[in-house]
Amino acid sequence: MDRKIYIGNSRLNLSEYISDIDDIEKYNCWQEPETQKGYNYIRTETFEEFKNKPIRSRFIATIIRCSDDARIGSIFLSLVNTLPDLAIMIYEPYRNQGYGTMAFSLGIKYCFENMKLDKIFAGCYEGNMASMKMLERCGFQSHPEGSVREKHYLTGKDIVQFDFVKFNPANTGL
Repeated sequence: MDRKIYIGNSRLNLSEYISDIDDIEKYNCWQEPETQKGYNYIRTETFEEFKNKPIRSRFIATIIRCSDDARIGSIFLSLVNTLPDLAIMIYEPYRNQGYGTMAFSLGIKYCFENMKLDKIFAGCYEGNMASMKMLERCGFQSHPEGSVREKHYLTGKDIVQFDFVKFNPANTGL
């Protein structure tokens, strides 16, 4: 099936998310403890309930590896009329291979160039060093006033979601 390609490079494309094809991998990713830990959230609905929920993200794309058209994750931007918060999921077994940083960089570029955003926010929970390093490699800066204290999804103990921001260089003269 041909998908619209939003943006890409020689290794990855951010392509049209096709629910009939992509929902199962995204749902399965939500069932993994590492994803739940990274989002501080457990999805409890069935696959049928998951796939019948409307997509409300203002931008969502499937991350596709160019060498073999493998669907390796998804990237999405928060709801319309909210702060633009970019998030990513990399599926097993594609984690810890640099794909997240590469895909996130493509997502940032797409949001700035095509969606004309002035800034993008992103977050990660304390202790999630891989996500924190990815955000730093992508040029995000700490935005402490946006950090929030929440309850851990399993223990109920306080946990901090650190907030980060990246400004569109086209709008800052950089």
